[in-house]
Amino acid sequence: MRRVLKTPETLIFLVSIWIALSCNTGYWQVIVANQPIGPLLILGYFTSFLLLTIGLISLVLMLLAFGPATRIVLGLALVIAAGTSYFTYRYGTLFDPGMMTNVIETDRAEALELVNRSLLIVIALFGVVPAISIWRYPLGPRSVPVAMLHRSIGLIVALALIVGPLLANQKEIYSVARNHHELRHMIAPVNIVSASYVSIRDRLEKPREYHQVALDATHPNAKEQQRKPIVHVLIVGETARASNFSLNGYALNTNPELGPKDDIRFLAAGSCGTATAVSLPCMFSLQERGNFDRDGSNSEDNLLDVASRAGYEVVWIDNGNGCKGICARVANRDVHEMNLADICPEGVCYDEVLVEELRQILPTITKDTLVILHQLGSHGPAYFRRYPNGYRMFQPDCRSPNFGDCTQQEISNSYDNTIAYTDHVIAAAINELATHSGEFDTSLVYVSDHGESLGEHNLYLHGMPYGLAPAEQITVPMVFWLGGHASKKDQTMFSCIDKTTAGAVSHDNLFHTELGLLGISTTAYRADLDIFSRCRPAALNPAAG
Repeated sequence: MRRVLKTPETLIFLVSIWIALSCNTGYWQVIVANQPIGPLLILGYFTSFLLLTIGLISLVLMLLAFGPATRIVLGLALVIAAGTSYFTYRYGTLFDPGMMTNVIETDRAEALELVNRSLLIVIALFGVVPAISIWRYPLGPRSVPVAMLHRSIGLIVALALIVGPLLANQKEIYSVARNHHELRHMIAPVNIVSASYVSIRDRLEKPREYHQVALDATHPNAKEQQRKPIVHVLIVGETARASNFSLNGYALNTNPELGPKDDIRFLAAGSCGTATAVSLPCMFSLQERGNFDRDGSNSEDNLLDVASRAGYEVVWIDNGNGCKGICARVANRDVHEMNLADICPEGVCYDEVLVEELRQILPTITKDTLVILHQLGSHGPAYFRRYPNGYRMFQPDCRSPNFGDCTQQEISNSYDNTIAYTDHVIAAAINELATHSGEFDTSLVYVSDHGESLGEHNLYLHGMPYGLAPAEQITVPMVFWLGGHASKKDQTMFSCIDKTTAGAVSHDNLFHTELGLLGISTTAYRADLDIFSRCRPAALNPAAG
């Protein structure tokens, strides 16, 4: 027993406990501010976060501290954690890769301006003093096989400290983590190690050569005389899952406005990924999910670039969390500049602001135009912040960003309200386009980036590895309003669409279906991936060449 207590692994766990409790003040402030209600819930909540935090810190230190360098690595970890904690607590500094780049590029004079007595005291008390005590901790010699065995056991224990709380209190942990993305940049020294790795990797990585696709893209009908300009709206949804659309057979009426319309079509589709960072670039890419290269997506043309090359005016209007580089080469509009207090309370806008922006730009359009409306949608866990009080159709709804404060029914009701509000936004956009049908050839497509888990299989939110993700996270809604492409009277067209779209579709179809709807001709177009290619009159199908 005495020999086990002297192992480096034991020392690593002791240091991890100290760092978790004393060098992460800002992190624990966020945790405390989001604690659930009730003594037992609070006990389980804090115990889970404490074990999880110790597990993360010890896992990182286990992978870095070896042999004679163990005390040096742990000493540096203590000093860095103390300093990092000071800046996070005092200034709200988050140490992500961008911040690490700033740290690396900061000159000596700027760095010295940040040094003060309070910082030095914190580093001395919580970093230097315990670092010195490490050298008094006895570490005896051991053979390589024994060291490997001890380290393996230590890694298993660290992983157990991470996985155990996640399984036991997933609802509370995931809701706090999703609502406070900053937490991942606040756990010292894990944040420094992670951010440093990404920053150094990016600096060493050779820039990719930009790759253009569909260089032959044209719009053959653009020169037709006396034709109306095409206005096509693509609404990119956020975190909407197909199973909660009453258009898809859901028991609750979450589509009260789209449901009665007989000129739309609904499809359940497979998503490219389970998170926006992957799905959004992928769904606009010529690449299919199976060969999609996320790292190289920003170095290649996407659908917006191809449409622009073919002569379309392309406008990206964002109410979400950015276009992930997709809209870097087209026009962007900031919805917050409209200063609509009733739609944007406290600086966060409801998605109706996108329709208002569309309403503003339609009278200014004089040429073929593609408009992308990127929603805030159903992004959780604060679902209740995604819809106005007038759209609390399903009650009682969860009015907290912490799932632990709500029942399962309240969480589901709140999510369903976001879907009903999205239904309103889509319908409002369609109605706005319809009022301009005399001026433009209009159409609209809605598709979500990924789905969401609402407690099925004890999972919440999204982001699971694709191969392990449940259907709720990877099956998304597609809504089509074909406007001038298919009138209500053209029953042959709708009959064909109903038969053709009965099979499986996915984000892989979006690129080519959009080319078809926009009438863009290019050898990159694949009719087999265009959902409507068999139903569109031959004269309106893009020519492959």
